[in-house]
Amino acid sequence: MQEILALSRRWLIILLRERLNLLFSVLQPAVWMVFFAGALGGVMDARAVGTTDYLAFAMPGVIAFTVVGNGVTAAMPLLFDKETGYLDKLLSMPIRRSSLIISRFVFQLGMNTAQVLVTILVAVLLGVRPASGVLGVVAILVTAGVLTLALTAAAMTLAYAVPSHGTFFAIAGFVTLPLLFMSNAFVPLSAMPGWMAVVARVNPLTYAIEAMRALTLEGFVVSVPGSLGVLVVVSGVLLGLGAWQFGRQTSDRVAG
Repeated sequence: MQEILALSRRWLIILLRERLNLLFSVLQPAVWMVFFAGALGGVMDARAVGTTDYLAFAMPGVIAFTVVGNGVTAAMPLLFDKETGYLDKLLSMPIRRSSLIISRFVFQLGMNTAQVLVTILVAVLLGVRPASGVLGVVAILVTAGVLTLALTAAAMTLAYAVPSHGTFFAIAGFVTLPLLFMSNAFVPLSAMPGWMAVVARVNPLTYAIEAMRALTLEGFVVSVPGSLGVLVVVSGVLLGLGAWQFGRQTSDRVAG
């Protein structure tokens, strides 16, 4: 715990040194909620979406979009540590390697939770009323947390698998938007072309959004545990893959 807290404090200090970055990072989801979801709400067909409250429909999509972007940025410090040689210094210290990864997860969960809370607050101010109440908001935070673990693990796996940050940004930039828009973030699966709906159904974002959307629009319905179950399984697989790739990378560096 001391190692994890100390390393998490390092990430926090780095963030606090860039106060504008911190401010914009926290407020960005709110801007998406106000302008993007607000603009689309005027052109969306309520019959296709399934509700007249498009802001409530889009809120889970905005949360998912935020988590996707943060998943990419979560891996960047570790990637630069690898390239600058600071990772080798950390590995030479008497600390567990797992502390390096867990500390990043802890920091990212805290950051994402703050952003999700801001998004929900803005949505409430705009008139959204989650059908599941306060407990539903907690469940949304838990769902966003599990999604954070999955996407952060995926980004970290990529960061340690590629040779340089240029390759990382090229792949991440190519994958990020298709991952988001080939999900039910802003339109329901029923409104998509058949092939896109099939792709969206195997996209883990879809299950996270389904759970959060049901909690927002319907309450604690039967579909929520099923969607969360799929998301937990995917997260477990990605976490295992990330741990394996990190172990492989660090063992090679230590051996060298």
